[in-house]
Amino acid sequence: MATYTNLGIKKIAQGDEAGTWGTSTNTNLDIIDESLHYNSFNFSLDADKTLTVTDGVTGSSGSPSGREQVLEFKDTGTVLSTTRSVIIQPSVLTKMWLFKNSTAQTLRFKMSSGDSGILVASGKDALLYSDGTGVMKQSESASPGVTTVTGTSGQTTASPTSGDVVVGLDNGVMRKVAGGNASTGTTTNNFYASTNYSTYNFQGSLQIGTSSAENISIQPINTSGATGVGSFYVSGYQVDISDSFSSFTGDMAIIGNGLNTVWTLPMSNVGSNNQIDVWWNINLYRDASYQSGNGYPYYGDGKLISRSGLNDNYSKIVNFTMGAANSGSWSTFGGFKFTTTSNVTSGHYIIKANTY
Repeated sequence: MATYTNLGIKKIAQGDEAGTWGTSTNTNLDIIDESLHYNSFNFSLDADKTLTVTDGVTGSSGSPSGREQVLEFKDTGTVLSTTRSVIIQPSVLTKMWLFKNSTAQTLRFKMSSGDSGILVASGKDALLYSDGTGVMKQSESASPGVTTVTGTSGQTTASPTSGDVVVGLDNGVMRKVAGGNASTGTTTNNFYASTNYSTYNFQGSLQIGTSSAENISIQPINTSGATGVGSFYVSGYQVDISDSFSSFTGDMAIIGNGLNTVWTLPMSNVGSNNQIDVWWNINLYRDASYQSGNGYPYYGDGKLISRSGLNDNYSKIVNFTMGAANSGSWSTFGGFKFTTTSNVTSGHYIIKANTY
């Protein structure tokens, strides 16, 4: 006498179906194939739906058997008015499914009428399984039970009803936290992030319309764009690399060697088109093991490159450093205020950060 497996595959008994076993074998192969494939069901009534896995019987396109690997549920006629249940039978079935809810309502997937089931929100999908105990269960690594994956611990926060899967980057990964265009027609631009981080990379550029050489000042500001963050020790040097450059010895100079609240950095000469282009790249790191009284100071370095507009008459590179003093409110640090003597005509900036 034939018996059936968990998925309804027929096991032909010894000596049975002589001359006809090919039909049963073909059906078995169809069942195996079906269990690895996709199918869908479109609700035509505002009611729960039961799918019963029947021994030796396969489904068809749009009429799933319940054993398919991927099952999508649709509501093209918008007949559903509330949460509906999809019940998979028999309740002792052991299997894993990927359910996709393409309806406008939440769907509850369950193994029996007494099963509380797993809710899957509209537009979401979920990897669910049954272990034969009559209860639908979720894989918390790939289902609506995951709402957040944090970068430090890799733990999950379970919320089995609904919600997007949000993946947070590891704390040690640099990512963009702010950016945009500079304000034009003004001498002041505040470039900052609204959250304090431990590690920063600031990059950007400004185009300045001017008829004479001038300096640019770079001052720490907080996460609201206000000055008064704190003092820092600064040192550095400049190198003239314009067409009049003669030697490194004659064109290097120490700048701002001492305690300051702002870098004042020289830019290149103007050239024939009354314009200075300037780029910067500044890296700052918080040392959490030293001087904790004011939110831990920052240490780092930067580079400022400037040229005389669209011609190559003059160019200058300024390398500068920073070691923040244990004063002020470095726990509120968010970025920098860039101030020029003449108005900015264009510019852009980007801030990358992490909390490592």
